[in-house]
Amino acid sequence: MRMLEKDDPSTDVPVTKVDQDRINQFSRLNSRTDEIVDVLDGLRKQKEDLEEIETEMELVDEDEVVMYKLDTTFVHIPASEALEHLQSHSEKIKKEVGELEEEKAKCEETMDDLKKELYAKFGNSINLEREDD
Repeated sequence: MRMLEKDDPSTDVPVTKVDQDRINQFSRLNSRTDEIVDVLDGLRKQKEDLEEIETEMELVDEDEVVMYKLDTTFVHIPASEALEHLQSHSEKIKKEVGELEEEKAKCEETMDDLKKELYAKFGNSINLEREDD
């Protein structure tokens, strides 16, 4: 991190309402991207767990009765039906992951455009880079 000099001309750039709106939009998109990443991490973990369970369920005789958790309750259902439920849930997660990844890509694209505009005007007097990049 560097300190800006008092005589640095980049510190004299006025911030207009349009500039502030762009900065605010960038901040909102950045926060949304962080939220999406957190949700995606959880969904990917669920997807891995479901795939592991599906593999185990394929080894069970399809007529055998197994316990399956619905909401907060466990019910006894045939293994074939449990496998169908698992596959259905897995497909829902895949779809949700796809939608979130698409939204994340749109956020990042808009953020890149805003970065270009803001850096063009403010140069080094603004920092829009992530800490973890």
